[in-house]
This record gives sequence, structure tokens and C-alpha cells, in this order.
Amino acid sequence: MAKITSFNFGFIVVDGKQYVHDIVILPDGTVKEREPGRGRLGSHSITGGEIEHMQTTQPDVILVGTGVSGMAKLAEEAQHYLQEPDSNLEAMLSIKAVQRFNQLVGEGKRVAALFHITC
Repeated sequence: MAKITSFNFGFIVVDGKQYVHDIVILPDGTVKEREPGRGRLGSHSITGGEIEHMQTTQPDVILVGTGVSGMAKLAEEAQHYLQEPDSNLEAMLSIKAVQRFNQLVGEGKRVAALFHITC
């Protein structure tokens, strides 16, 4: 599984590789750019489709890093995922999500995560 070794405004380092755009990490350790075409800064709206895609990978936990200042938000159609009784979705500032990601991976959990790396 992937490990995040560094995070700061505008970049994230996963398994020694630096990314300068929003990323998605899947439970098998695959790291990919968040919905290519959203630009380096990424969208401030996390869609239901993005959450749904991560759910298809059958993670124990889905993490969403909402940016350094929390400017990225779950879109209206994604809000219901937080309210489901058996929800495995957690959304928080990206720095907290990085810490939580490494903690969960260290515990052997299957984690899918989306990180907004700017504001």
C-alpha cells in the first residue's frame, strides 16, 4: 500500500514520487491524477461520481482531503454519502487526511483517498 511522506500547499509525495496536482489513491496503491482535465489546482467540488468510483474499489475507508484551508467541498449529490448509517467516508483538511491515511494504512486498512493539494 502507498505511503504519503510529504504534503504541503501545491504538492504531495507518495512513495517517493511528487505530484503537483490533485490525486486519488486506490486501495491497491495505485496513484492517479484526479479526474484529468480539472487543471493543476483541481476543482473545489468533489462529485458524487468521484466518491462512487472510489467505492467500487471496496475500501474499508474513503478519505477526502479538502485542501489546506478546506476550500474543496463535497458537491450536493455527494453529501448523502456522509449521512448514510454505514458510511465509510471521512472528509477533512488535507493535512489531517494525510495523517489519517498513513494511520489507517499502518493498521492494514484498505483505503481509497482523494487529496485536494491547494486551497
